[in-house]
Amino acid sequence: MSGPAMSQSDVAAKDDAHLRSLGIKPELRRTLGFLSNFAVAFSYISVSTGTFTNQAVAFGVGGPAIFWAWPLVIIGQTFVALNFAELASHFPVAGSIYQWSKRLSNKTLGWFTGWIYFWAGVVTVTAVAATVPLVLSTILGFDLASPSPIPVLDMWQFVALLTLVSTTLINSIGVRLLAIINNIGVGAEIIGMLFFALILLFFANHQSPAILFDTSYTSSLANGNYLPVFLVGAFMALFVVYGFDTAGTFGEETVDASRQAPRGVLSSIWISGIVGAIFLLAVTLSFKDVGAAVKTGQAAGFPIADTIKDNLTQTLFGNFTLGDLYLVMILVAVYVCTLAIQGATVRLMFSMGRDRRLPFGGLWGHVSPTFKTPVNSAVAVGVLGAIPLLLTGALGSIYMAIAATGMIYLAYFLCNLGVFVARRKGWPHKGAWFKLGAWGTIINIVALIWGGFMVINIGIWTDTNLFGDFGNDLRNTWSNPFINTFLSFGKNADGSANVLKDLPAWPVFETLVGLVFVVGLVYYLVAQRGREDEVDADLATGEAMIA
Repeated sequence: MSGPAMSQSDVAAKDDAHLRSLGIKPELRRTLGFLSNFAVAFSYISVSTGTFTNQAVAFGVGGPAIFWAWPLVIIGQTFVALNFAELASHFPVAGSIYQWSKRLSNKTLGWFTGWIYFWAGVVTVTAVAATVPLVLSTILGFDLASPSPIPVLDMWQFVALLTLVSTTLINSIGVRLLAIINNIGVGAEIIGMLFFALILLFFANHQSPAILFDTSYTSSLANGNYLPVFLVGAFMALFVVYGFDTAGTFGEETVDASRQAPRGVLSSIWISGIVGAIFLLAVTLSFKDVGAAVKTGQAAGFPIADTIKDNLTQTLFGNFTLGDLYLVMILVAVYVCTLAIQGATVRLMFSMGRDRRLPFGGLWGHVSPTFKTPVNSAVAVGVLGAIPLLLTGALGSIYMAIAATGMIYLAYFLCNLGVFVARRKGWPHKGAWFKLGAWGTIINIVALIWGGFMVINIGIWTDTNLFGDFGNDLRNTWSNPFINTFLSFGKNADGSANVLKDLPAWPVFETLVGLVFVVGLVYYLVAQRGREDEVDADLATGEAMIA
């Protein structure tokens, strides 16, 4: 006969004991259940945000056949997510992949994994915050380039900065408030996307399913070679499907974390995959003129929003249509996406600061006794996220997020590499609630192969002397543009952005990775190399520091 079920307070006490055995003092407020843990990871992925912007570009690059990039990326990222789910079950700790790398591999590798992931998170926060005014202007019809109440800022920068101020306040006040707002947003996003998808499928189906295999609409690109076209389009799906490790990074604030965090990791990517596939299928079949939609995507327009507004013209009240309701849903999704990404980045900064692995680490590792949140880290991420908006403008910040996406995949690869080494040395020695068992090493290897190919897909194809013509013009325009084509500072006399054309023609991904790595290397050699952590063993799981 089984014993009585443990109360929530008993489970939370057990979670705290697990943390102490990992050398961590429980300080954050543990209130999240499975749904909130799942929701914050789902919001980070944010299918609505990605399909509104990136998948629209993918359609312009690859035409209707680019639909197949979505399930391909979901399957590939599932191998990464399975690996991370096992790690989250063993170590449901703030900082996710930084902590996992640090505990199971070389400490230097762990530090660089966290360092790269942190700066990628900051830039991604900036980019998604800059997407909020993009959607809002579509709803309200204001000019993004028009002057704002602050004379030195345009409306695009102004609304993006207001977004950052509000998400910083929410992240500071408490995880419970964050969860409530985020849960409402996720519910609206899932229900809304399925609602609009079903309406399109049943009442606005203008194409045969055969269109999903038609590559003719972009046959003029890459000398008629569809493989590089498809890979560039696949990058746009890659731009969406990451951040599922966020369920692990909120582990210190989740009740029954060793069980709920891995469930959050896997359910966030799989539900995102299912919802996204249904939605993209419905949208692709709803286009009245596929060729015109492709041209809109190539012109950096919004063919997905256009087809929904074109097909769903039913008036709800006044001039507000069913298509306008879709845009409101997108606005909510983009906002909670900003909130979730900032929350995850805050907890990474807090985790590294707590370990004294960042400059002024004690400041970032501090927890507010009132709110039980890392308020200093929340403010710091908000301020750091605002800097690109002020210096390069909102559009430049969005382009920089291309490189940030590549950096996230690089950090994932480094984490998986460290864990693979640990597996070869016998980890895990003890089980956890979620375990891969004998499949662990195989799944780990597949995750490394997948991640390595995706980092290559984002990066090194620019030089035709080394790699030949493999869709280079597309890559230089969409997936890895040169920094002298979009980075700007200040305004021209006509109010347009002053693009810094005299900068070297360096791809943004390699440039940002190089900058972050060089600065990190100098700091690490000066302040971190040879420094020992206070805890070298994880008593709850029996996992000693392998390196």
